[in-house]
Amino acid sequence: MLVLKNQKLRTEIWQISWPAMVEMIMYMIVGIVDVAIVGRLGAAPLAAVGLGAEIFFSIVLLFEALSTGSSVLIAQARGAKNYEQIASIILHTVIMAIITGTITGIIGLNLATQIIELFSVEKSVHDQALHYLLITFKITPFAVTLYMLHSIFRGLGRTDIPMKISLVMNIFNAIGDYILVYGKLGLPALGVAGAAYATSFSHILGVILAFYFFKINRKSFFPYKETKKTIKITVFRDILTLGIPSLGENFFWSLSNIISIFLIVHAGTLAYASHQLAVVIESISFMPGFGIAVAASVLVGHSIGAKDRNMTKKYARGTIEFAVIIMGFFGLLFALLPHQIVSLFTNDQEIIGVAGTLIRIASLEQITMASSMVMGGILRGSGNTRTPMLIITLFTWGFRLPLTYFLIIVLHKPVTYVWIAFVIDWTLRTLVYSAIILRQNWLNKALEKQANKI
Repeated sequence: MLVLKNQKLRTEIWQISWPAMVEMIMYMIVGIVDVAIVGRLGAAPLAAVGLGAEIFFSIVLLFEALSTGSSVLIAQARGAKNYEQIASIILHTVIMAIITGTITGIIGLNLATQIIELFSVEKSVHDQALHYLLITFKITPFAVTLYMLHSIFRGLGRTDIPMKISLVMNIFNAIGDYILVYGKLGLPALGVAGAAYATSFSHILGVILAFYFFKINRKSFFPYKETKKTIKITVFRDILTLGIPSLGENFFWSLSNIISIFLIVHAGTLAYASHQLAVVIESISFMPGFGIAVAASVLVGHSIGAKDRNMTKKYARGTIEFAVIIMGFFGLLFALLPHQIVSLFTNDQEIIGVAGTLIRIASLEQITMASSMVMGGILRGSGNTRTPMLIITLFTWGFRLPLTYFLIIVLHKPVTYVWIAFVIDWTLRTLVYSAIILRQNWLNKALEKQANKI
């Protein structure tokens, strides 16, 4: 493998990848801590937190996807050493984040009840999940802004900054969960609402830290004499041209997640709670994949901006190999110790039995998932955000959802059958991505576009 033979390449990828991996893991630990703490309260609170968090983060990350365009443009401008363009993109991204987050929060608060009523859940789950959303939707402007700022840091190649912010947020969230959920330090036990408050406060803290890091790193980000900043429609257009396909990708993916939940809850509270717990646990493995995909996008973007074909090809191959190695390791753990891993998050023996089986099935998709994630990141870094959107939409809506409906609603099969379908889905995606990457049309077009820039 190239990544094992070439030490310089391995070191360079590692320096960008590991903070991105840790950051992605930190994001999911927010949900894992919520599940681990609330899970001790029973199946209904666990299902409520899972449902509420799934809806909230799906909506927030949907609009955060617009900043994919910012990250790609900043990465390529960084490679070309065009610092004035970087400053302009950052200004427009912050404006876009504040406006988008505010509108999303207002709409979410007004439609929270209708959103929860879309799901056939027990009344106790319904009421607690609604309370979770009414709390978290209030800080949507902070959450959207935070994740868009993180995209900017990644485009600059400073994946260490989002990692540090996420680490502080998680410590804060874990302490807040423990105090507010169980009622420590003389405070009342808030249960699911406590988890929502802890998550909300941690995001507000994250935004404050993000602006602080921009302030202390100002000179390294913009090593040139500053000029007057102006708002230009063309800059918004450039960001949205790349960002809208990613928003579409996230929209269809998030909507599919919600529809999947709608279908799986028909299998019962035990099946849904087990499924949700297994998803959270599996996220421990695919978050490194997401992190390396981010690194792939950044490194490919830098090399495209520098017009370096050979380096782009090395980054592409190296990041794919890197992801396969790491997620292959998790696949081995999931295959050998599934029930032991699940027992770390709940003491409910029924949930442990079902979720453990799901985790063992998930071991079969780790390598294909890693490959698909990173190859999507490579294409985005080159400025091709449409192809990943089309692939994800096609397989999610043309294969995964119809099969989930058929298995759960028509055949009344257990949730394990759905997870087997997931394994097949990731395998097919990997085959399509591989064919596209190997043809290299994406690379030729990206370099040609960069050469035509004035």
